[in-house]
Amino acid sequence: MWFLPSGVTMAVVMAAPGWLKLVPLLAHLSLTLPPVRQVFDIEVASDLDVLIHSIRIYLIYGGTGLFLTRVMRITLPFRTWGEVQWFIGAAIGAASVASAAGIGQSVLLGEIDPSGALTLAEPWFLGDALGAIMVPPMLIPAIMLALGRPLGAWRWPSARAFAVQTAILSVASLIGALGPSLDINLWYLVLPSVLVFALRGGFEHAAAAAFLTCIATPTVAMIFTGAVEVAGLPALLLTTAIAALLVGAATTERQQAADRLEELVAQRTEELEKAYELQRHLVRSLGHDLRQPVEAINLTVAAIDDRSDMQVRNTALTRVRQLGTVTSELLTRILAYARLDTGDVSAELAPLPLAQLMDRLRATYIPQAQRRSQRLVWPDTNLTVVSDRDLLFQILSNHLDNAIRLTPEGGTVEVRVEAQAEGISILVIDGFEPSSPHQSSRGGLGLRIISQAASLLGAEMVDEQNRKGIILPPKR
Repeated sequence: MWFLPSGVTMAVVMAAPGWLKLVPLLAHLSLTLPPVRQVFDIEVASDLDVLIHSIRIYLIYGGTGLFLTRVMRITLPFRTWGEVQWFIGAAIGAASVASAAGIGQSVLLGEIDPSGALTLAEPWFLGDALGAIMVPPMLIPAIMLALGRPLGAWRWPSARAFAVQTAILSVASLIGALGPSLDINLWYLVLPSVLVFALRGGFEHAAAAAFLTCIATPTVAMIFTGAVEVAGLPALLLTTAIAALLVGAATTERQQAADRLEELVAQRTEELEKAYELQRHLVRSLGHDLRQPVEAINLTVAAIDDRSDMQVRNTALTRVRQLGTVTSELLTRILAYARLDTGDVSAELAPLPLAQLMDRLRATYIPQAQRRSQRLVWPDTNLTVVSDRDLLFQILSNHLDNAIRLTPEGGTVEVRVEAQAEGISILVIDGFEPSSPHQSSRGGLGLRIISQAASLLGAEMVDEQNRKGIILPPKR
């Protein structure tokens, strides 16, 4: 108990904010008050001795805590292999300085004989190092939890785990206490138990087991064997604590690496599945979207016969050229959509007169509507939007194609442009009747890819009964 303040001081300085870092110093200084010493049954040579001791402990261990958090920038609660190494090294270094300073102070004040100072060096160092190493790994997350600070990846062992550790470590300590009666040193049996917890549960379980071992083992030894046996335990307990923390940190990092690998495999599997699904969409898209302009070309050419005059032929030739251009652009754009999921496609936003977009849609879909004896109603608009002409054309052509195929023959399909407060909406109004039999739409780039294209445009999709389309954001 006398050496616990070393670890408590380090933990509080590392985890507490602002003036709360001074709490360990104030607690030490309170021992200068006789009523406080009387409560804890502590005898001191002088108040000056307590004052110097308090300042020395705070400067050494508080300074070590600040070094770890401010200079080495270790995260709290620490649990990685590198951070645990720095913590153990700093704690051992602080214990070395503190024990040397404490012995020097006692010699200067005449409390101990210089000739006997060296005999105190080992137990003093072991005690300080044990307190500094076993306390902070558990006390730091406890302080952070009490202050409402996030614990990150830290996971407290369950109550069941604490109970199992306490039971097993108590049994190991009891067996160790039987050793002197059998003239056998059995205290080392506490080490395997702690290492098993570290290997199975990671750093959090290792920290709990080390703390419980360092508290329970001396208590059991004091009860069953007396103070002489307790004096020989610090070296074993310090070795146990260091080994447990290092093994626990290594186990945690191994588990984290395995989790990252598993997550990476799952992510890559999902990406492959998405790529395969996208490939299926694109294969259907090639057949579906290319069919429309090709059929329009065939219908236009078929309408020309030997009796057609030159004006009719020139008009048809102009339309065929337009449809050929649309076909070429469509093929290029469909292939580009293969990169949508990887983020390689970006929207090329530019001012786009909607009248030009309507002309392009009209040239592509009028022949298809005429073949079904349908009437296409087009808006007369002079609005200009800022968008990607190919992405927008692909979205609207998907909706328009579905509307023509689902609307009964002789029906009407309308393209409507409306200026609204939230933006400009371009809607395709079909004549589909839910009660009538129809061929389900599976063609085009599909709803998923169309939604991705709309997302690239920063637009909102409209998906209502008989109304499909897009709402483009207002001009900025």
